[in-house]
Amino acid sequence: MSEQGVQGHTLATDYVRQLQKAKDDLAQASKYLDPKSPNYLPSYIQNLIALQGSAKAPPDLEKKIATMQANLATYQQRTASAKQVLAEYPAKLQALAAANDLFRAPAEKQNEYLYMLDEESCQASCTDWDEFAADPYQSVLMAGPQAVFKGKDNIQLTTPEQTDAVRVWTNNALVDGLLISDQRTYTDAHRDAIQLIPPALGRREADGYIRLADQMAGTIMENVTVQNCQITAPNGPLQGIFASDGMQRQLCIRNNLIATKGAHSLSLAGVLDACEISGNILQAVEGGELPKINLYPARIGGNIADDGVVCILGFATEPKQRSLDYAPILVQQPNQLKRTDGSQCEAPINDMRRAIPESFTRLGIGLTEFRYHAYLASYASLTLGQYRQFDPFGAQQLEVWLKTRIQEFTQGRPDNHPLGAVGAEQKSIGEKLLQPALKVLQARSAELVRLVDLDAAPIRSFAMKRLAIMHAQVQPLVHLALLNQRRELALKFLLEPQQLTNLVKTACFDARVLFIGTGQAAANLQFNLFFDAANYYAATSNAKGELSLGELPLSACILIPADPKLGLTLASLKQPLQQVTLVQASSGLAQGLLNDLRRKTPVLEAYLTSFPAQESVLSNKLAAYLNTMNITSNAMLSEAIRRDCLGLLGVLSSQTEANRRVLVLAVTQV
Repeated sequence: MSEQGVQGHTLATDYVRQLQKAKDDLAQASKYLDPKSPNYLPSYIQNLIALQGSAKAPPDLEKKIATMQANLATYQQRTASAKQVLAEYPAKLQALAAANDLFRAPAEKQNEYLYMLDEESCQASCTDWDEFAADPYQSVLMAGPQAVFKGKDNIQLTTPEQTDAVRVWTNNALVDGLLISDQRTYTDAHRDAIQLIPPALGRREADGYIRLADQMAGTIMENVTVQNCQITAPNGPLQGIFASDGMQRQLCIRNNLIATKGAHSLSLAGVLDACEISGNILQAVEGGELPKINLYPARIGGNIADDGVVCILGFATEPKQRSLDYAPILVQQPNQLKRTDGSQCEAPINDMRRAIPESFTRLGIGLTEFRYHAYLASYASLTLGQYRQFDPFGAQQLEVWLKTRIQEFTQGRPDNHPLGAVGAEQKSIGEKLLQPALKVLQARSAELVRLVDLDAAPIRSFAMKRLAIMHAQVQPLVHLALLNQRRELALKFLLEPQQLTNLVKTACFDARVLFIGTGQAAANLQFNLFFDAANYYAATSNAKGELSLGELPLSACILIPADPKLGLTLASLKQPLQQVTLVQASSGLAQGLLNDLRRKTPVLEAYLTSFPAQESVLSNKLAAYLNTMNITSNAMLSEAIRRDCLGLLGVLSSQTEANRRVLVLAVTQV
């Protein structure tokens, strides 16, 4: 058969559905085609024909005979088709099983994923198709305790459009010994070798299925193991084993070899209890980022259109409910990091589950004491109309958010807008998702529909986030100095005003300052630390030349010696900068570089706006550096040179407590 119009996520799923339909068709047809049945249709038709010409014949007899004959032909044709399916499709499933392709995606799905383990495909994998072929009238679905996808050694991502190699979208699955290769060259993010997706939550009622939640709402995947797999992507940032939505319990990631150009070798969100990450080898790739094992907090509702990320940092104890917690990770055998130079060390597990990761601080909300079960009960039961009454503030903000983003995504944003320019993907989201959602909301055509059953994903996502916020404690937002405005533009729809303005300064700045050349401690020197016009700090180095400040915004900053006779320089130079002539200073290269750095570095722009007289000072400093390094043209300004220039101008950043480190800085006489 053609793969077009395949139902389900895999060919095997489609075949099983065809077999089940064939069985149902035979069962239904047998009521009318079995001579022993009281509803045997040929006999009924003969009885009708016998009434022709008699006084007892009803007025519509001819029409009724024609209808019954047509029904008979339909049942006979359906029976023949069903018998053909039952004769052919067990062999098709046997062929898939023999090729280890029971989880293979149909051709029309292979740009999204190559293999899928979901509930239906796993049931197919747990059926003995040899036994079924011998007696195709037995029950088709005989799920075992754990589905196994093992030993597939030729999984290759090859075409530019393909994203994921394997998706696991079910509980109770073992992925073992797969070889996944991606030789493509690209820079696109969000492509995964193995992606873990918690399955939807629901319950059976009579002949129906009641949907309760999906991974975006925070469902939990249980009892999944990924082991002995090899993942190679030497030319692109393929994510190794990845989970971004929902949560994980009894997850085991063991003895995998991952060599990819990106940093996300193992990136998992929402890892709860009874989980193991052991014996994995992360192989660095030439020209790539250093691979990492990162654990992130669970998030609710994703981030469809700049509406913020809701991170679950801790859970409340709920009576009569199973507790949720970010438990310690079992490491039975150390994970290893292999660098490109051949050296090897233990790979740490970067556990960020109880704090908003720095990559999320510009748009993230942290929730503690999260009442997961109460939240899920609200989300699964409320209709859209009931949600309006339950959360009038959120319902109003939902409409404002949709209108705002539709306008921005349609008309674009002004230059230098804190949220950035509108891209093609955002325009598509506005047209395909946001506009239909706003129409549903304004027409009030879905007031009686449960949130979980709404087709409008933006409404579902926004309601998830608001309900999560209402069932938890909102952590104060970390002060981000110049970036507070950007975050406020994202979060103002989700948070109430008092939550939005509840800011705390939690960052630190630590440095050891030396004199260039001598290496002596720069003791008792005064420095200023600039974040923005309202956050300007003074500090004095101690006898060891150490600076240490706390309760700072978490942001980029500029360190400036208070004494104008002193200047910050690069500790790596080991010598003072060469003086420049007036001609060199006014050559334009240094000023052009300063203008470029200023345009791309908001804190530098803010500093020079506050202190315009410093522009010539900084330009002369750059000219001295370029002269020392014999750089005479724009073509010689590499990214490394630009980074050195930012350091020379004192552009640094504060650190979270977890990432606290001491910077080594140098000063010189100007």
